[in-house]
Amino acid sequence: MRRLDLLIPVVLGVLVFTLAYSLGMLNPQRQLTSLAEIFLTAIPDQSSVFTSMSFEIVTAVIWDQRGFDTFFETSVLFLAIVASLSLVAGARLATIKTKPSTVVVRLVSRILAPVIVVVSVSVAIHGHVTPGGGFQGGSVFVVAPLILMLAFSSQRLSQHGFGSEKLLFLRALGVSLIGLTGLLPVIYSRAVNVNAFLFQNLGKPGTGFSYPALIETPFFKMLLSGSLIMYNIAEYLAVLAGFTLALYYLTIEFEKGGVAG
Repeated sequence: MRRLDLLIPVVLGVLVFTLAYSLGMLNPQRQLTSLAEIFLTAIPDQSSVFTSMSFEIVTAVIWDQRGFDTFFETSVLFLAIVASLSLVAGARLATIKTKPSTVVVRLVSRILAPVIVVVSVSVAIHGHVTPGGGFQGGSVFVVAPLILMLAFSSQRLSQHGFGSEKLLFLRALGVSLIGLTGLLPVIYSRAVNVNAFLFQNLGKPGTGFSYPALIETPFFKMLLSGSLIMYNIAEYLAVLAGFTLALYYLTIEFEKGGVAG
């Protein structure tokens, strides 16, 4: 049985490698598609009319070129979390009896949790200039409440004011901010009678709307890349709240003995 467990992933790996090689995906000489060339050249080029003012091409494509898709993906994930939580919403903290962890575990958790939160914030707000973004930052953040719940109990979150209602509110707030940010160009266009379109980032030919790309003051200069930093912050809230809420209820079920070890 152990040999079979080892053989299966090896065979699958060889098949995946063979398929990728046959399709030319591993060929360094493979030419880019015309669409990829446009993205890689126009997005970071400040002189291009299609620029996103961002060197992080992935984030720019996700929120600028395909902002509609990303918004609906986030909405679907939100609805999936709400539907899943409705199945376990009857959990009650009063019935939970947990065995306290050791002093070392609790101390390490207290030290690591704030560090993880700081790193997650950095990943989220710098997602338009470095690899990362709101989803990645939110995923990093979830590790902090998870280790606190494992070291202490699920009640630790509610004791600090992060109960299920507040987490669900933050999740809804994040998704709403994404939608509002995408809708603001159209609201502006109707107010001042100029052309704009949904989920528009920076100014484009034939439009009269643009989010600020750069903030310059006598003391500092900050690149915003239009709405990209706003989307990342909103997505950060949505992801951290949604995943934390899911882990919160799973931890409750685990503490009650509802999850097999």
